[in-house]
Amino acid sequence: MVSDELVIEGATVLTMDPDNRIAAPGWILVRGGSIVAINDRPIVAPGVSRLDGSGMIALPGFINAHTHLFQTLIRGLFDGLPFIEWLRRIYRCGLDLEWDDWRVSAELGATEALHSGVTTVVDHQFLHHGTAWSDAIIGGAREAGVRVVLARTSMDLADPAPPAALESVEASLMAVDELLAQYVEAISDKTVRILGGPNTPGVSATDRLSVAAAVHARSRGIGIAMHVAESRAAVEAVDHRYGVVGVVRWLDQLDALPAGTIAAHAVHLAPDEIEILARRHVAVVQNPISNLYLGDGIAPVSELLAAGVVVAVGTDGAASNGSQDLFEVMKIGLLLSRIREPQARAVTPLDVLRMATIDGARAVGLDDVVGSLEPGKRADITLVRFGSSAHSVPLNNIVTDLVLSGRPSDVSTVLVDGRIVLDHGRLTTLNEGALVAVAHLRGLALAGRLGARSDWTT
Repeated sequence: MVSDELVIEGATVLTMDPDNRIAAPGWILVRGGSIVAINDRPIVAPGVSRLDGSGMIALPGFINAHTHLFQTLIRGLFDGLPFIEWLRRIYRCGLDLEWDDWRVSAELGATEALHSGVTTVVDHQFLHHGTAWSDAIIGGAREAGVRVVLARTSMDLADPAPPAALESVEASLMAVDELLAQYVEAISDKTVRILGGPNTPGVSATDRLSVAAAVHARSRGIGIAMHVAESRAAVEAVDHRYGVVGVVRWLDQLDALPAGTIAAHAVHLAPDEIEILARRHVAVVQNPISNLYLGDGIAPVSELLAAGVVVAVGTDGAASNGSQDLFEVMKIGLLLSRIREPQARAVTPLDVLRMATIDGARAVGLDDVVGSLEPGKRADITLVRFGSSAHSVPLNNIVTDLVLSGRPSDVSTVLVDGRIVLDHGRLTTLNEGALVAVAHLRGLALAGRLGARSDWTT
C-alpha cells in the first residue's frame, strides 16, 4: 500500500524524541513519506488514507545495527565450535557462496527483520567478489523493503581467513569508492548508506589496512565499521602481532578510530579503552545473543553508557544467533547487563529501547532521518499489537513490558519511508511463500557444498 498522505489513528505513540514523549492515544500524519504531525487528538485531513492504530503501540522502526545477511542460509551449520574454528568456517563460506545465495539470503534475512519491526539493517560484509555481492545484498534487502547500511569491510591477514578471501588495501578502498559512485542517488535520499572499514583489526586486518580505511573514510566523509575486541582471542592476537594490550588502545595509537566508527561487540575493554571510545566518538553495537552463542562474554554496556558512548543493538548473523529477532536481543541484552553490573537498574528498559531506535540511528549516522517519531523525519514506523494477548497483559508499564515481553508475532504493520511494507503481518513487497521455498532449496544446496569441503583447517 502506498499513499502520499496517511493518518495513523488512535495508537499509543512512543516518539523516542529527546523527552521520550508518549501520546496515548496519538495520531500521526504522514505525507510524502515523512512525518508531518503527531497529535494527541484526532487529525482532520479529508480524503487521506487512514490506518486504525487503536490497541497498538506505534514506535520508530527498529535499527539492527550489526548483522551479516549472507549467513541466513547457513544458520545452525557450525554450532558448538570454538570461536576461531567457527570463524575459519565462516570465512571459507566465501569459496562456495554464489551470487544467488547472497541475494536470497538478503531477501530472507530482511523479511525476517521486518517481521521483528526492523526498518533499517546494517549489513557488515567481509566476503567479496568485487562489488557484485555487495549489489546482491543491497538489492535483496531493498527488495524486501528495509533501509540498508552496507559496511563493505575488508581482510588482508590470512589465518583464520583463507588467502582467497583476502584483498589488497588498494582494491578494498577502490571497491568502496565504486559503491559510493554507484549508489549516489540512494545515498542522497538516505535509503542506502555505504561504509568502509577493516573487518576485524588484528585478526583478519592488518595495521596498514586499519589506518588506510580510516584515512579513506575521513577523506570521503563516510563512517567505518569493524569487529572490535569481540573475543579474548582478538585481544591476544593484537598483543602477539603488535605488542599492544587492548584492541581499542592499539587502534587509538594508530589514529584508526575516525568519528563515525561503529565498533561491533566491544566485549573485552579496559576502562581506559572505554574512555578512548567516548573521546573518539565511536559508537558500540552490543550483540548479546551472538556473544552468548560463541562464549565471548558480556559487553560492558553500563560502563559505556556512563562514559557517554552511544550504544546500539544488533542480532549479528544467523550463524551466531539463529534469527533476526530484535525483541530477543533487547531482552537478553538488558538482563545480561544486570549480571555484569549487579544493580537491577544499571541499564533500564528505556535505555535498551533507545538503543534499538534513536541511539541505533545515531550510531549509524541516520538520526537526522529515522530513529524517532518527530515531524520532519521519515516515516519509518512499527505498529505493535500489544496488550491483547496472553503474554502481554496486564500492560502495567508500556516500555518495560514491550522490552521484556514483546515478540515478533506482536508486530502488525511496518512502514518504511511512509510505505506499508508489512500489512497486518503480511509482506507487501515480496511473495514470502515463494521466497521461503526458494531459500529452503538454496540453503540445502549450499549446506551440501559446504559439507563436502575437506579444507576447513587449512
